[in-house]
Amino acid sequence: MNTNTFDNNQIRNELIKAMLTHVPFDGWTWEAMEQGAIDIGYENKKTSSERIKIFKDLFKNGSIDFVDFFSDIIDQEVKENYNSIEAKPERVPEKIKKIIMIRLNLCQKYKEAVRSSISLSAIPVNTKISLNILYRTCNSIWRIAGDKSTDFSFYTRRISLAAVYTSTLLFWLNDKSNNNIETEFFLDRRLKDISKISSLKRPLSDLRKFANNFNGLKNTINIKSALSFLKKIRKI
Repeated sequence: MNTNTFDNNQIRNELIKAMLTHVPFDGWTWEAMEQGAIDIGYENKKTSSERIKIFKDLFKNGSIDFVDFFSDIIDQEVKENYNSIEAKPERVPEKIKKIIMIRLNLCQKYKEAVRSSISLSAIPVNTKISLNILYRTCNSIWRIAGDKSTDFSFYTRRISLAAVYTSTLLFWLNDKSNNNIETEFFLDRRLKDISKISSLKRPLSDLRKFANNFNGLKNTINIKSALSFLKKIRKI
C-alpha cells in the first residue's frame, strides 16, 4: 500500500466515524458526511460544495461505500477486542458466539445506522458490494476464531455463518432486552447448526439449511439464493 492510499483510507475512516452521529437523522448521505466533516474540522477552509467533491472522489460508489468502510471499521475493532480477551472460549461455537456478540455490542450505539445500512444494501445496484461486505465479515469472524481451512469446508463454514449472522443481526435490531440477552439466547439456538459445521459431517445438509434460512432474508439483502452467495465468494 502506498502512502497516498494509506492516507486516503485514514481520511475515509475518520469521515465515516464522524458522520455516524448524523446517520440516524440524515441517513447514509453526503449531508451526513458533510455534517460529520464540519464536526471534526475537515477541510474547514473549503466551501461545502468543494468538500462534497472531495467526498465523491474518496467514496466513488456513494452511500454503499460508507456502509462498506463502516463495516470494515467494526470488523477491525472486533478483532482487536477479541484478541485482548485473556480467557478466550475453547470450543468453536463459543468462540463464534463471543465474536458475534462483541460485534453487536460494538454496534449498539450505531443501531439506527445499521438499520439504515440494511435498507441501503437491499437496493439491487448495491448487491455486489453488499455480498462483499457480508463475506468479509463472515470470513473475519472465522479467522478470528482460528479457522485455517482451505478446502470445501472453507465455503460451507462461511455460508452457514452468513445465515446465522444475518438472522441474528435482524433479531438484534428489534431486541429491547437488557444487554441484548434475548439476542444472545437467539444466537445460542442458531449456533446449534454451526456446531455441526465444525465436524463437516453434513455439508450439503448445512447448505440446504442455509438456503431455507435465506428465504426469509433474501428480500432484505436482495440475494436470490445461497448459490449466488457461493458463486460470489468463489470469485473473491
